[in-house]
Amino acid sequence: MTVYQTPKSPYWQYDFQVGGVRYHGSTGTEKKGAAKAFETNKRREIASGSKEKPEITLDEATGYYWGVVGQFEANAKATKVQLDRLAGKFGASTLLSEIDREGIEKYIAWRRGQKARNKNTLVSNATVNRETQLLKRVIRRVPKKYAKPDIEWEGVMLKEPKERTRELSADEERRLFEKLPEDLAAVVEFAMLSGQRRQSVITLLWSKVDLIGNRAEVRVKGGGYHGFPLSPRMIAIIASRPKVGPRVFTYVCQRSAPKRNDRAARVKGERYPFSREGWTRKWAKAKADAGIDDFRFHDLRHTAATRVTRAVGNLKVTQRLLGHSNIATTARYAHASDGDVANALLLTESRNSPGQPDLNLQESGRNAKKIG
Repeated sequence: MTVYQTPKSPYWQYDFQVGGVRYHGSTGTEKKGAAKAFETNKRREIASGSKEKPEITLDEATGYYWGVVGQFEANAKATKVQLDRLAGKFGASTLLSEIDREGIEKYIAWRRGQKARNKNTLVSNATVNRETQLLKRVIRRVPKKYAKPDIEWEGVMLKEPKERTRELSADEERRLFEKLPEDLAAVVEFAMLSGQRRQSVITLLWSKVDLIGNRAEVRVKGGGYHGFPLSPRMIAIIASRPKVGPRVFTYVCQRSAPKRNDRAARVKGERYPFSREGWTRKWAKAKADAGIDDFRFHDLRHTAATRVTRAVGNLKVTQRLLGHSNIATTARYAHASDGDVANALLLTESRNSPGQPDLNLQESGRNAKKIG
């Protein structure tokens, strides 16, 4: 008989092969005698032509997902970390069919108590939801020939903050750049035009910039690189930066500072690369002096996404610029104002309104033809 116990379950397990197909799982009993009887019945079912599906472990399932999907995703490195975390917490040898709603909710509770990487805060609900959704995709991707759990996913996802719609207005933009120090202004403007994340911008390398080919690559979350075209203004910003060290964006030190555990000594008048957080006070002061409230650096990414979408009317273009693997993520960044909706309605009516066309729309059409 091939029944055994594991430290992770009070129930006896079974594991055997028939015709080269592996059958393994829980017997659902804590008694060895009952477990042997369960295995005997299981073998009889299979011998009599049972259609029971073979089992697959979570480690095998995540490996399959990585091989056919995960390694090709835009943030493949982050996906690999999440897959390894799921397998590690549930148990790599856990059968996929043994994962249930209770286990998933326990994982979510555990993950919510973890600290975010490089931050003094707990991981966000959005981060936990991404991992839960990844587990859902892993289960669905496994071939139908294997046994899979039937999980009720409704209500599993955590509530996320209401969609933020903060965009920098033209007047705010003017006031902000009047107050920003020159070196920081270059970082802010490049972020606002390119739509790239703060850390990606301040760590942009000269080796990843092609001013002739009008293209750049930035380091993204997960450790990979994301490439995008450079506009004439973005090229001008990069070309204006002093070439000191490997990074494009540097600043002139205003006050000498001694060596610290996290950095070398600073000398007044010398150029240094921007740190992760060291410039935030200047950023906050510039916003305060410009009279701008409730605006984060990440909102520059929202601003870029909204402006690009508004200009071209194609969310796929915005998705490509931001480097999102899922267009649903892009949709959260590209916001529509009341003016955008009004313009869309006006255009729709001019093309599709039944009956007598509006005279103003007719006039607009004639003027447009003259200009064209």
